[in-house]
This record gives sequence, C-alpha cells and structure tokens, in this order.
Amino acid sequence: MARTATRWLGIVLAAAVLLEILTFALVDPQTLSDGLYVSGMLAMLPFLAGLLYAPYWLERSDVSSTRYPRIASWWLGGLVAFTLVNAILIQATPAEPWPIVVGWLRWAVVIGASVGLLIGTIEARAIERARRAERHAVRAEQLEKQRDLLDYLNSILRHEVLNTAAIVDGYATRLLDDGETLDADEQEWARVIHEEADDLTTVIDDVRVLLRTASGDHELHPVELTSILRDEVASLERATDATVETDLPPSAYVRGDSLVARVFGNILGNAVEHNDDPEPWVGLSATVDGETVRVDIEDNGPGVSSDKRGEIFDRERGHTNTHGLGLYLVEKLVSAYGGEVRLAETGPDGSRFTVELPTVPAPDDQTRTESPGPAQTGPESTEPTPN
Repeated sequence: MARTATRWLGIVLAAAVLLEILTFALVDPQTLSDGLYVSGMLAMLPFLAGLLYAPYWLERSDVSSTRYPRIASWWLGGLVAFTLVNAILIQATPAEPWPIVVGWLRWAVVIGASVGLLIGTIEARAIERARRAERHAVRAEQLEKQRDLLDYLNSILRHEVLNTAAIVDGYATRLLDDGETLDADEQEWARVIHEEADDLTTVIDDVRVLLRTASGDHELHPVELTSILRDEVASLERATDATVETDLPPSAYVRGDSLVARVFGNILGNAVEHNDDPEPWVGLSATVDGETVRVDIEDNGPGVSSDKRGEIFDRERGHTNTHGLGLYLVEKLVSAYGGEVRLAETGPDGSRFTVELPTVPAPDDQTRTESPGPAQTGPESTEPTPN
C-alpha cells in the first residue's frame, strides 16, 4: 500500500509538472524562458526522477515491506513541512508574479517529498542492517552452542555407547566360541546379539562421521584417490567372494580427508551386500577429465526399485533392514568435498553409481596424501570403517 502511494505520488507530481509547462506555454510563454523559473525547474527534475524510480528500487531492495509505511510517513512529512516553510517564505517576501509562486510551491512539494523519502529509506536500511546483525549474532551463538553439543554427543558415542557395544559384542562372541555348552536356541540368541551389536557399532561410526562433517572444523587437503580405491577394492575382495574389475588412472588427487575411503567403501559394500547374483561382480573405473575425477561403480545386482530411486540418498526413517546410514552418509561426505554422487543407471541387469570430485594439483608434501591404512574398530577408533 505504501509503495503504491509512493508510486502514485511520483506519477501525480510528474503529471502536474507537465500540466504546468503546458499551461504556461499557452497562457504566459515568457515564463518558460525566465531564468529563475528555468533554474528552479532544472534543480527539481532530479528529485522528481528519484520519486518516480523509488518504488521500483524499493521492490528490488533488501528493505522489508514492513518498513514501507514508515518510509511513506517520512515523504509525507517532508512534503508537508517543506511546503509550509516555503509558503511562509512566499508570504514574507515581496510579491512575485503568480507563475513564479506556482513554480516555487511545486519545487517545494517535490523537494520536500524527495528529501523525506530519502531520509525514510536511509532509516529503513539502517534498521534492516541492525536487525540482520542482531540475527547473525544470535545465529552465531546458536551455532556455537550446537557445535558444543555435537562435540559432547560425539564424546558420548565414542567413550560410552561404543564401549558398551564392544562389551556386549565381546560377550556374545565368547558365547559363540563356547558353543558346545549352548543348545541351538541359545546359540541363535548369541548370534543375534553379536550381529545387533556389530550393527550398532556401524551406526555409531556413521553418526560420528556425520557429527564430524557437520561441525565444519575438519581440514580438507589433497588426497591421492587411486591408492584409496585400490585399498577399498582389496578390502572388498578379502571380505567377499565378489569379482572386482578395475580401470584406474596411475594417480589422481582430490580435495578431501581420510573419510574419502568411507565414500567408496560404502558404495562398493552396497554393490555386493544387495547383490543376489550367484556370482557377484563389481566394476570400478575412474577417469580424470579436466577439473573433475569421475568414478563409476557398477554391479550385476537386481537394480534399485522404481519407488526407491528418487530417495536413495535420503535419510532412512524408522526401522529398516538397512543398518548404518549408507548412501545418506555418502551423499553428505561427497557434498562436503564439493562433489556430486548420483545413481546414473539401474535396472534388472545391475546399477551404476557415479561420483564426481574436483581435482587438485599434486602437493609438494606427499606425506599428507598417503592413503589411510585400515581403520581400527572399537572404542578407541578415531575413524570408522566402511560398511
């Protein structure tokens, strides 16, 4: 409403100026050549142009619409006050020809409204900046509290919950190793306890990785991707009977950290875990293309069902048969590295996942880019192991 009033003010004043010029041209043409009249008109035109442009500028500016009424009150107040002052001056000065008086009042109206609009806009922007600064300060304080909470939760997961899970798993393993003293039902119970404790450890490791990523304080640096991929392939071949074919470049550096291995460990593990083919096969290839390394991971599994394709990287909600955070964690890590992961193809003959990561130059200090060794497990582990 206030912006509309400002727009109409400018239109009405512009129309009044045109009508004034047209009237003088017909009634008293000499006025249009009067030096005082012409100088007043030229001095007023920039202010009139400002009034006409102001509504469009406000619409595109960062000034909140809640400030518009106050801006309108400023231009209205400026118009009234400046016009009254000049009306008093007109009365106090010797009589001027009526065309000069009309031009003087028109000049006062335009200048007063323009100056009021300028003051109102400056005040509104100052208020907006102050409120943004206040919101940023509050947000920074909230983020600091959240960061402290994340650190605390990470500490609890590492030193309390993970220790408890390790103890439960240890006792379940002892019961399974001493299976001769257990009947069939007791052995099955011990096996379930062992598997659930192992799954709990995996979930805790995934959550710790997410907490570390969310904190934003982990340092990214060049890592040698080819060696990481080879290590993950070797781990997969040791843990499964899958056939893995690779086509990797001699070397490729990306910006990341020790958790890069977790990305590809998860995808490779899923390629075998959800593969019901009697002879599971996985293909891994990497291509360096300018500023990007593209990694393709294929399998001969049953593919992803159509109702799951659009949400495959979403966080699982509720109880599912998929333990750990899986591809949700993969997507978060890849995003943190400035890359992209997607399900490129899927069908009854298999699926293909594609990961693209920005390349970086090989660093002079090679010690920081060595592939991390096998991650430890247990309560004192500093890095989680791949699913």
